[in-house]
Amino acid sequence: MRGGLPLFRFRGIKVLVHWSFLLLPAYIAFTGLQGGSSWGMIGTDVGLVLIVFLCVVLHEFGHALTAQRFGVGTRDITLLPIGGVASLERMPEDPKQEFWITIAGPLVNLVIAGLALLVMAISGMALLFTDAMGSITSWSGVLIFIFTANLGLFLFNLVPAFPMDGGRILRSLLSMWIPREKATRIATTVGRVLAVGFVAYGLLQGEPFLAIIGIFIFMAAGAERKQVIMRDRVKALLVSEVMITPILQLPADTSLQEAWNALTFGDHKALVAKDASGYLGIVLREDMQTALTNGLAGTIRPLVRPAIRVHTTDAALPLYQQMVNEGSLAYAAMDGDQLVGVVLRSSLVETFNAEAGSKAS
Repeated sequence: MRGGLPLFRFRGIKVLVHWSFLLLPAYIAFTGLQGGSSWGMIGTDVGLVLIVFLCVVLHEFGHALTAQRFGVGTRDITLLPIGGVASLERMPEDPKQEFWITIAGPLVNLVIAGLALLVMAISGMALLFTDAMGSITSWSGVLIFIFTANLGLFLFNLVPAFPMDGGRILRSLLSMWIPREKATRIATTVGRVLAVGFVAYGLLQGEPFLAIIGIFIFMAAGAERKQVIMRDRVKALLVSEVMITPILQLPADTSLQEAWNALTFGDHKALVAKDASGYLGIVLREDMQTALTNGLAGTIRPLVRPAIRVHTTDAALPLYQQMVNEGSLAYAAMDGDQLVGVVLRSSLVETFNAEAGSKAS
């Protein structure tokens, strides 16, 4: 569900609307016409839905801006027919930080509801739950709608259906007392049970969007659980367990074709280039293949990538995160002063996925 039409950017965060969002006004128009509604009434319904989604955007910015305070960036906010998704770069493992980032979204809706109630009180509008809802096009009706919609968003998002906000709040509270993996397992189990309930109720009551939300929650809960399991497992991995050995070492003045032959003969993913002073850097298989495909000749020296030296006892996961942040593809693994292996970002991903798969199964 990634990607979409960009709407605007605020505080460095892009707001996108996914193409599938168009299904929502189409569904409203279809059901309205089926029920005999006029185009004016359908337009009013669409307008009210857009108001709700404006509140959803503010809800997601509550998450995103709070995350910024904890040093966590947000890639974008995407609007989908079933709501909004703030794509955080990561969710902090500190349960207190996760709690505040998560609760910030529903609190935004509570504040909006409170402001709407305050405006109505100042304006002398005391008919909150009367036939004013029958005149939704009036200002009083719009304010009442904003109040009830945001109160509903606040309460709905507190339902502990992981990975909805309520489920993440539950996970963060549990994580203050028990290990994060166990807290995630409990939260995802609760979330999946509620998701099945959403689907069943939606199908029985003719509420397709509630059923779709239930399916989304069920699938997302499983994906989140697998991700947490992966992170917990790979935290224990050291460079010595993920580095590539044995390593192919060649002089930096070796010809491209000769180096390629040696690389492919041994099915290596990279080689270590050396000169008279010793270790020079790393040459990746992909770089050599691209050079040969483009008809380049000469030695491998221009393809050498200087690589940071890491120790075999270093933890693998922080190194991977460092690689991503720096855009690095390879590190040199050292045992004391001796080069003993190569750490490739692509190989780390394969190892992490394999570890997660074995643990999850």
